[in-house]
Amino acid sequence: MPSYLHLAYRRNARAASKNYSIKPHKDIESLKKAREDFGFFCEYVADKPPAQHHKDWHRHFVTEEDSSCLLRIAGPNVDLLAPRGSAKSTVLGLLTAWAIGIHTQAKRPLQILYLSYTVDIARSKSATIKRIIESKRYQEVFPEVRLLKNVTSNEYWSIDHKFAGIDVTGDEQFTLCAAGLKGSVTSKRSHLVMIDDAIKSAADISNPDIRKMMQDNWNAVIAPTMFEGARAICLGTRFRHDDIHSTTFNEQNNWTQIVLSAIQNDPKTGDELSYWPDMWSLDYLKEKKRQAPIAFSFQYMNQVIRQNELSLAPELIVKAEISTEFDTLGIGVDLSAGTKEKNDYTVMVLGGRIGDRIHIIDYRRLRVMGNLEKLDALKELLNDWSILGKDNDGNYFPTYSTCDIWSEAVQYQASLEADFKRVCLNQESLYNLIWHPVKGFRADKLARFRGIMGMFEDRKIVFNRYRNFTNMFEELTNFGVSSHDDCVDALVWLVTGLARKGQLQLDY
Repeated sequence: MPSYLHLAYRRNARAASKNYSIKPHKDIESLKKAREDFGFFCEYVADKPPAQHHKDWHRHFVTEEDSSCLLRIAGPNVDLLAPRGSAKSTVLGLLTAWAIGIHTQAKRPLQILYLSYTVDIARSKSATIKRIIESKRYQEVFPEVRLLKNVTSNEYWSIDHKFAGIDVTGDEQFTLCAAGLKGSVTSKRSHLVMIDDAIKSAADISNPDIRKMMQDNWNAVIAPTMFEGARAICLGTRFRHDDIHSTTFNEQNNWTQIVLSAIQNDPKTGDELSYWPDMWSLDYLKEKKRQAPIAFSFQYMNQVIRQNELSLAPELIVKAEISTEFDTLGIGVDLSAGTKEKNDYTVMVLGGRIGDRIHIIDYRRLRVMGNLEKLDALKELLNDWSILGKDNDGNYFPTYSTCDIWSEAVQYQASLEADFKRVCLNQESLYNLIWHPVKGFRADKLARFRGIMGMFEDRKIVFNRYRNFTNMFEELTNFGVSSHDDCVDALVWLVTGLARKGQLQLDY
């Protein structure tokens, strides 16, 4: 009868299944090794055996450490700066696919935020990772990984967690989300952040608004949404002295920065060598260097160089312990009347002179609108170094340390002098502070800076080694190309004023 036909089919299927045997893979050892060794995985799945510099990268990527959300790849954030053409994107794509495989095999979910300069670039890299996962050899190594059919966009996709046996009930079901650092970034909770070429051109990154947007996207949107135990891995190339690799992905922010130069020196003979002789010959790299030396220094050597001969060489900046007694003390002030991100900074540089040597003690760099706020910052700086005293009620009082203040006598800076006399002198009687308005001339910043370069060359200017002068050093070493020069202006007023002060004279 027809109603019993399905029973016959079932009996035949059961009988056939008893005789069916799964043939083991002819090279089981290779599959196991590909799961354990990322370098062999690259060779087996993608037919891309790692070069020597790739093996060095692998040691930083695959740490064999675990965290609350990562398996075998936990550790500090890594910023790897490598030359163009060093297969950075290839390695990062394979690492992403391998990380998905080992976490899926261990029945652990993995949410990846894949970032690039724009979302279009990140989307193309995401499609490459999907093709790796769908490849025959990858499926042999990680058969548990299968893409979810109804979530297949290159910008947002997921593996089939149900097929892999991973419970994600109540959680957002995605494996990789592609986004761009340049534009608006959708906030996604992530276990692993991959940043592939955050900068693509020197022309775009020269815009301070774009640099600021990229930093804000990282600090305000991406970093706060990373799980505890999460990790960020960035592979890129330098383009400017103030790009995101110098300002955000640096050691001061607890990143491990690894720098690979295209032309290296043999430690024994001192001869120049190519970092990847099988791919790029030394003659080819030297020709690239001859054609565009500045671009080669940034994009191939990953070295920040002086782009303007008017700037100060870094070796002329002296950091040491400063004295505690000075012949004279002073503050150089450069003011700004705005608080927007495009506005300049208000900078106050405190220094002292002993003989012909000038010690830079401390400085303040801030954006405030009103004159009273600027005077408060000035008094706080002087109080930190006991040039002004402060009682329990928060009132300032003078000391026996006289301090001269130099500021340009133009526009809103002249109004600050009037408020200084009204508040600091008439109301608070801070008579150890003496204001000196300096008459400047239009377009003479370069001439004023040249006027103190000789003191740097003679090592007559010493910076306090126990204070962070990063912003000031950046402006000094990149004068003319840096987005701001307020620290340089304030330093010029201070050094010029202290150099004009005479020796201490005693009257009997």
